[in-house]
Amino acid sequence: MNNISNSISRFFRSVHFKIALIFTSITLITLGLVGAFFVNQYSSQLIQSFDARVSIPKTIENQLISDLQVSDTSQANQRINETLSTIGGATDQDYVYVVDQKGVIRGSLTVEMKQLVGQGIDSSSVTSSRARNNIYRALSSSDSYTRRFRTRLLGRRYETLMVPLETKPGDRKSTVGVLVYTASMESIYASIANITSMFIGALFIPLLMAIMIGFLMVRLLTQPIKELADQTGQITRGNYSRRNTIKSKDEIGILATQINDLSDTIASETAISNMERDRLNSLLSNMTDGVLAITRDGTITIINQAALDLLHLSNSDSAVGHNISDLLKLVDKRITLRDLFQSVHGFAVQPDGPNGITLNIVASLVRRQSGFISGGVVVLRDITRQLKLETDQKNFVSNVSHELRTPLTSVNSYIETLQEGALSQKEIATEFLGVAHDETQRMIRMINDLLELSRMDQGRTKMETEPVNFTKFMNYVIDRFDVMFKQGHSMHANHTYHIIRNYDQAKSTYVEIDSEKFIQVVDNLINNAINYSPDGGNVEVDIQETDRSIVLSVKDHGLGIPKKDLDNIFTRFYRVDKSRARKQGGSGLGLAISKEVVEALNGKIRVESTVDVGTTFFVTLPKVDMSASKLDFN
Repeated sequence: MNNISNSISRFFRSVHFKIALIFTSITLITLGLVGAFFVNQYSSQLIQSFDARVSIPKTIENQLISDLQVSDTSQANQRINETLSTIGGATDQDYVYVVDQKGVIRGSLTVEMKQLVGQGIDSSSVTSSRARNNIYRALSSSDSYTRRFRTRLLGRRYETLMVPLETKPGDRKSTVGVLVYTASMESIYASIANITSMFIGALFIPLLMAIMIGFLMVRLLTQPIKELADQTGQITRGNYSRRNTIKSKDEIGILATQINDLSDTIASETAISNMERDRLNSLLSNMTDGVLAITRDGTITIINQAALDLLHLSNSDSAVGHNISDLLKLVDKRITLRDLFQSVHGFAVQPDGPNGITLNIVASLVRRQSGFISGGVVVLRDITRQLKLETDQKNFVSNVSHELRTPLTSVNSYIETLQEGALSQKEIATEFLGVAHDETQRMIRMINDLLELSRMDQGRTKMETEPVNFTKFMNYVIDRFDVMFKQGHSMHANHTYHIIRNYDQAKSTYVEIDSEKFIQVVDNLINNAINYSPDGGNVEVDIQETDRSIVLSVKDHGLGIPKKDLDNIFTRFYRVDKSRARKQGGSGLGLAISKEVVEALNGKIRVESTVDVGTTFFVTLPKVDMSASKLDFN
């Protein structure tokens, strides 16, 4: 029912129905006006013919005046009836009678009225009140009577002609009676009704034809419009391939051609717009910097994924529609939008989040061709690493300067002492030269380490990797330490140290490493374990395997590392016990180099430590499935 009701409602609201209704209405009004004019003219002619029939010849008026002046009433009434009988055109439904000055009916043409001769008009039921009033006025000297009027009598319509009978024409005082001619108009109105009915009946066929022709013409007119409406509907839904087939040369045909051209233009412009939008979206999506578009008042309208990541937002709904001042808390930092747009280098802010990053905010205005500022573009750049690098650079320069100045000052002091006379004292000179030599070697090692780190930072260090039997490799490295301990060539020769191998020395496990670089890593770890252990002690080396990697651990039972220093243990020039490290000749670069080497081999290095208990370093390397090693450390 609802579908039928909606269809009917759409039909009555359609242009098709409205135009057909207008055409039919115009046709109906035109035919109605023509018919009304025709019926009116026909009615007027009938009434004029009727008025011509209801008339009294002058001869009859004169005869009746003479008859009313006869003193013999009976004779006079007979003569009046005879005179009235000469009136032509009267019908059986007409009432024709004569009234004298006293209001007495003196004669009648109608049989029904002849029975009322000699009676007053007041007692006659066939005389209307209006007729009686006009008779009395006509008999008086007053002129205020109606000569011809229409009235109803006994349910029928009549027209009454009232003629004063004057002995002296034009003199109302000489009136001797009144001739009343009341003629029935039923036949006239019946004829008018018949003509009207015939016209209405005849009107139905042309009206029906007009409706049919109207709907046909409307269909011819609205079919192209409907096709154009369907095409424009498809255009609004993004389908630009729809073409109309209207070929007429009229206004609708011109409009159809223009709509086809418009569809092509929109399709082309839309394709260009979509391409530009895709480029913009791709550009924004692939940018490492965060980008936000804002309105004049700072409301965010566009935000890319990089900005969402930098601000720790889950989706764009968390930012779009919000004010950038609230999102970045610029008000708390006393930064206004004007300050943001006027700043050349931007502002550094730290948004809320778990990473504690620092962002540099730079904004630029968006102006229309008229110069009106419609908004702006804000770029967020993560400068955390940049600030850290700047800080590290400053610290590096400071540390290198400090580390080089100390041995240089020492060497300079000993040389000055030798120049002042100590050179002649052989024992003192030998000792001083030995110290100068050690400090020089320390500087050489430090410079070599710095050069190695520099090459790694610049990516100039190439790893010459190959599959190695890691168990034999570790045995080779530890055997070197044992030999140095036995021969007394180690700096720790005054103390007793034991390197305990907590792994199966017969088991073969292969990794892909640069042997020369990784020996440096193991040397650093074992030397650190010895340096920060009590005088004498055990250093435990263990190798564990997982499905995809091996884990090397070097454990000591020495001083341990405070918890606050663990995060910085791999930082360049960072030393937990600076005085002891300097005494042992450490530069604070060994662990930094070890970390760089391990990560270059796709491995990881970490540390666990407890103060006064000991420290354990863990190195994880990916395992290689090999049946034999290309390099054997026997």
